[in-house]
Amino acid sequence: MFLKPLIGIDARMMKHSGIGTYLRGLAAGLSDLKIPAEKFCLFAPEGQNHSPFPVSEFHAKIYSIEEQWQYPARLARCQLWHSPHYNIPLIKGKTRLVVTIHDLIHWIFRKDFFTPLQAFYAGFMLRQAVGRADHIITVSNKTKEDLIGYFQAPPEKISVIYEGVSERFHVQRDPRKTQAVREKYGLPESFFLYVGLIKPHKNVHGLLRAFRTAKQRGELNAGLVILGKKDRRYAPEFKALAELKTGDGIYYIPYAEAEDLAALYNAGLALAHPSLYEGFGLTLLEAMACGLPVIASRAASLPEIAGDAAYWIEPGEDEAIIAAMKKIESEPALREDLILKGHQRVRQFSWTRMAAETMEVYLRVLNGN
Repeated sequence: MFLKPLIGIDARMMKHSGIGTYLRGLAAGLSDLKIPAEKFCLFAPEGQNHSPFPVSEFHAKIYSIEEQWQYPARLARCQLWHSPHYNIPLIKGKTRLVVTIHDLIHWIFRKDFFTPLQAFYAGFMLRQAVGRADHIITVSNKTKEDLIGYFQAPPEKISVIYEGVSERFHVQRDPRKTQAVREKYGLPESFFLYVGLIKPHKNVHGLLRAFRTAKQRGELNAGLVILGKKDRRYAPEFKALAELKTGDGIYYIPYAEAEDLAALYNAGLALAHPSLYEGFGLTLLEAMACGLPVIASRAASLPEIAGDAAYWIEPGEDEAIIAAMKKIESEPALREDLILKGHQRVRQFSWTRMAAETMEVYLRVLNGN
C-alpha cells in the first residue's frame, strides 16, 4: 500500500470510554485490513498494548503542558501523527497531522456546564486544530457543520467517518446470561437503561426527574438503570447527579465490564438517551445491535446516526420522556418494530469500514492531497 511512512497514533486514552472506544475500534479495524504492523506505532503509557501494533512509551498527562514538551521527539519519528482528540501538538515540525474531532460540547455549552478555564482551553485548542491540522476527521456531519460554523474550518479539509460497533454487542439467545446480569446487579425483571458518562449535557437529571414523576403518578412499572461514571463535582443546580444512588426504582451502576454491558443491553426494556448534544451517539448503535429499542432526543447528530430506528423525543422535555417510556412499556408491537429497524440500521456501521476510510485519509495526507 505504501513503503516508507510511519504513522503514529496518540493512544494514551486507549483505556478510556468514548475516545478510548474510538481508538480500540480503529486499531481493530486496521488489523482487520491486514496492514503491516510495522507501518504504525501507538504512543501510550507502558503496558497499554491492546493491539497487534507496536507501542512506544508516552506517559505525559493528557491536556498538560508536559505533553507539549514530549510531543516533538515523538512526532520526529513519524511522517504522520494522528491525534484522536483536539489536544493536538502545537509544534509538529515536518510531520503531517490528522486530528479527529468528535464534538464541540465544551465550546457549545461553555456558558452552561463548564468552567471558564475549560471553555478557554477548548476554544484555543479547537482553533489550533483547525489551523494546524493537515486534515480533520469528524464522526458525524453535525460535528463537521459545527466546526465550520463556530471555527470557520474549511469544508474541504474535513472528512466525515462514522464509528463502528464491536461484535461483542449482539442479541444473546441464552436467557441465563440476562438473568445472571439482573441477579449480579440486583435489577428488576423490567427496566429502562441509560448508558454513558453522567455529565450535565447528557440530561440525566431530566431523565431522573421524569422517571420519578412518572413513578409518583403511577404511570410506569419498570425500573430505571443508570450506568456510568459521575463527574468529580457538579454545579449546585445538578445536585441530583452528585447524590445519585440506588433506591425508589432507580438502580445506579458506576461501572460494568464489557460482557456485562452487552448483557444489560439484552436484558433491558429500552435505552433512554435524552441527551442535549452528541457528536455521534455510539450507545444507540450498541443497544440496537443487542436488540434493545431506543428512545432518544432529536438533538445534534443523533437523528443522523439512528435514522428511523429510534423513538424520537424533543430534547429537554420531561413530559416527552415520560410519554415515550409509557408507550414503550405498554406497546409490544412498537418495541418489535424498533428492534427490527435497529438491526437494519446498525449494519451500516463497521469499525473495519471506519479504519479503511481513515486509512484513505492517511494516504491522501501523506501524498500531499
